[in-house]
Formats: sequence, C-alpha cells, structure tokens
Amino acid sequence: MTKIDLTKHKELFLKEASVHVKLMNSTLIKLEKSPKEKQLLEEIFRDVHSFKGLAATMDYEQTTELCHAIEDILDAIRNEEVSVEQTSDLLFQCFDYLSANIKKFNNNEPELNPNELIIALKKVVKNKTTANNAHAHLPPSGSTVIEKIRTIDVSVERLDNLMNLAEELLVCKMKFDLINESLDNPEMATATEAFGRLITDLQYHVLQARLVPVQYIFDRFERMARDLAKSQNKEINLQIEGGDIELDRLLIDELGESLTHLLRNAIDHGVETPEVRKQSNKNPQAIIYLRATRSKETAVIEVKDDGCGLDIHAIKASALERQVLPETASIADFRQSIFSGMSTKKTVTPISGRGLGLAIVKQKIESIGGTVRVESIPNVGTTFFIEIPLTLAIIKTLFVKVADEIYAIPTEMVERLLVINSEDFKGVLNSEAIIFDDYNIPILRLAKIFGRNSKIKSDKNSIVIIGKKNKRVGLVVDDLLSTQEVVIKPLSGTVRNNKFFSGAALTGSGRIILIIDAAFFLTYKANGTNTLVAS
Repeated sequence: MTKIDLTKHKELFLKEASVHVKLMNSTLIKLEKSPKEKQLLEEIFRDVHSFKGLAATMDYEQTTELCHAIEDILDAIRNEEVSVEQTSDLLFQCFDYLSANIKKFNNNEPELNPNELIIALKKVVKNKTTANNAHAHLPPSGSTVIEKIRTIDVSVERLDNLMNLAEELLVCKMKFDLINESLDNPEMATATEAFGRLITDLQYHVLQARLVPVQYIFDRFERMARDLAKSQNKEINLQIEGGDIELDRLLIDELGESLTHLLRNAIDHGVETPEVRKQSNKNPQAIIYLRATRSKETAVIEVKDDGCGLDIHAIKASALERQVLPETASIADFRQSIFSGMSTKKTVTPISGRGLGLAIVKQKIESIGGTVRVESIPNVGTTFFIEIPLTLAIIKTLFVKVADEIYAIPTEMVERLLVINSEDFKGVLNSEAIIFDDYNIPILRLAKIFGRNSKIKSDKNSIVIIGKKNKRVGLVVDDLLSTQEVVIKPLSGTVRNNKFFSGAALTGSGRIILIIDAAFFLTYKANGTNTLVAS
C-alpha cells in the first residue's frame, strides 16, 4: 500500500494541537482550584482525546501513546481512585511534553521520548498513589517561557472588508495615475510610483490572507462518498491529492457545490456495481480521484473515475431529441452537451435524473471565471476538469475600443496583438479568417456582434488574438488602448445574463468597463451574418 504523504497536513495539525494544549493547561488550573467540578475534568478529557486523534493521524506514535496514558490517569480521577491534587504536577509535565513536541514537529525534528512520563502515569494507575515527584527531562515549561503569537483567527467578514478597502485604494491609485499624467512634477511622479508599489504589496498580502487550502472542502467528501456508495451497493476508494493547493475563499465557497455534483455524478453514473465490474475484469472496488494541481495562474481540479465512461450514443440521442445540437456536431460537442441541463436517465432518483447537476456545475464555475470540460473513454472512465483562477478581485486587462465603447480583455487570454490589412482576410465557410504562423485563425468582428457601428476608417484592422491550449480566435476591434490592473465587480441587472461578458471593471476615473468573456468567444464562431453559433 502506498504511504500517504502527511506533511501537507502538518500546518493544520500544529494549529489545532496548540489550541488543545493551551486548553488543557488552563482547564487543569481551574480544576486544581475546583476539584469537584467534574465538567472541567471532562473538558480536559476531550482535549487530550482530540490531541491523541490528531497525533495518530500524523503517525506520531510516541505522542499518541502518552495521550493514551494521560487518558488512563484522567479516568482514574473520574472514578475517584486518585485525586487531582495527587496528579496535577505530573499532568502539567505531560502537557509540557506535548507543547515541546509541537515545537519539535514544527522544526521537523523527531519526537521527544515520553517513556519516563508513561512509566510514572502507569505507576499512579496501578498503585493509586501520588506521582508528583516524577520528573522527565524536558525543555523549560510553559510557566517560564512565553510563546510568541504566530497565528490568529480572523473572521471572514473582516477579510472581506480589508479586501474592499484594498480595492478602493487601487481605484485611488488609478486616479493619482491620471493626475500624474497631466502634470509635469517629478516629486508627484516619485510619490505616485511609491504609492503604486505599496498598493501592489498590500494587494498581494491581502490576497494571501484570503487563501484557503482546498483540503478544507476535500475532507468533506470522504463521508459523503462512502455513504452514497454504500446506499447503491457500490465499492469505491476515494483518493484525494493536492489538498495543499490554496484558493481564494470566495472560490472555495463556489467550488464546494460543484464538486458535490461531480462526485455524486461519478458514483451514480460513472462507477459500476462490484458484480458488473467483475464481468469487465475490473477490480470490484472502483477508484475515484479528487485531485488539485496548479498551472500558472490557474488551479485545475480533476474528478476522475475508472467506471464505464460516458454513453455517447445515449447522450447524442438526448441532445438531438432536445435540439441542443445539430446532427453534424462533433463528438466533443456532444460530450460537452451534458452540461446543458439534459439527462440520459429515464427515471428520476433522489440522486440524479433531472440533468440539473452538471448544468449547475457549469454555471457556478463560469460565474467565477473558470471553465469545465469532460473527457471519457468507454469502459475506462471519465474525467471532469475544472480550471479556475487562483484569486479573484484584481486582474490585468487590455483595454480596447469597439465603436464608441471601451471594453477590457483579460491579458492572460491574449496571445498577440496584430494590425492586418483588410485584403489579408480570407473567407472560410461563410466566416472570416486570417493566416498567421501558418494557421487559419477565425475572426470575429466585435462591433457587429455587439450590434454597433465600427469607427474603423482605413484598411488597417486591429486584432486581438486570444487563445487557450490549441484554440485561437482573432477579435477585431477599432483600437488597441492600454493595459491596466482593474478591480473586478460582478455583473448585475440585464447585463448579468449576457454571455459576452464575465464581469465589470472599475477604473480610476470611476468609469465602469465591461470585461469580455474571452473563454466564451473561443468556443464559438461567427457565420456570414456574424451570429454566433457553436464551433
């Protein structure tokens, strides 16, 4: 069996273990003053038991053994076989040992040897006598060394307020940039540059403070997957990887519901019963992978199963019946059509059948600037890929002019900026394209798509080549302006349902600029009338 890498869980262990030791010490002090308060003893018992569970999870065997021995002493106190007065000094030594070991673990050092303490504890349980004269060789106790505060808990509301203030400062910085451009004042230029650096640092640290490991939500799914599989008489092994990848707290909130739908889909639709798997020469126990990886400025979340794969024939029949796609659509398009809200199931169960789950996933992921796609091989399995930005709120964009309006395009989607003569445009199947780097690149004229009159007066055409992986599209605009960092705001009102835009940008002048959804335009092409159709 492959040994699980526990190092990625150490930070969480150290934080929770420190809290438990602190509570053990403070509660034992209260118990010394009020030995009749049984509730205080139970509180210490719970903290020791929780610490033991954490240590066992991390494979800290000697620490786990000591916690077990402490529980025996506490049980003896509970049964009035020994008193708090007889054992308090020894218990404090044990708590000092746990505290000293936390420091050892934090420095990647081996555990201290607790044998002296364990022997003393067992002696008390056996002889029912005091053991306050027992001593173990430990670092100075917490009574003489004051620990520095390294971490504090901060409410999500305070972090959100801090982010809002950072965004307002960024807008102020943009205003200063505009003022600085209109003045010929070296001191103003220097101050504005310094202010910009401070804002950049502040943005970075605020965003870092909002990051949460995806393990925070991954851990929720083990019990859910186990119960759901059992209810369907299926056997699964949920393997979780990459839980240390950190995402913005807002992304974590939106991601949870999507992963729930995908895991339920994998268990209900993807993996087979043990009997069916045996007939296919598969291990009766199916494997579902929940994996997170980082790629540049995006995080990739995979939900992969080794089940039967997508029934492309049933999907195609359902898509054609509901007129989701034409008969001529590609297999890849039919695979993606499972996100359109349709279902291949004939009956509705408490788990699935209405076809809403995957449609919700697509809507949720796209609302946070991400994409979702599926790959599948018959009788081998299915993999769902979710790609989302690592952070929200502030992005770098390219400002372009279309007719009389200014729009923003995320620079992470921009590959090249070109100026092309009108005579270099080629007609390809009722649409336009250009030849660039020996590739045919489809062209979309944003002015026509947005229903506006282009202001281009010459044969020169400004084109923004956007791309992702091996797919590229050229967006024809009236003018290329500048790149700017912008504060992203969610869309509202009637614009919210417009597929062309993914958000709005707030500029230093107070102007609201719509952010073009580049990912949307990569999946569509324009026909002869510049109406967007599936590519």
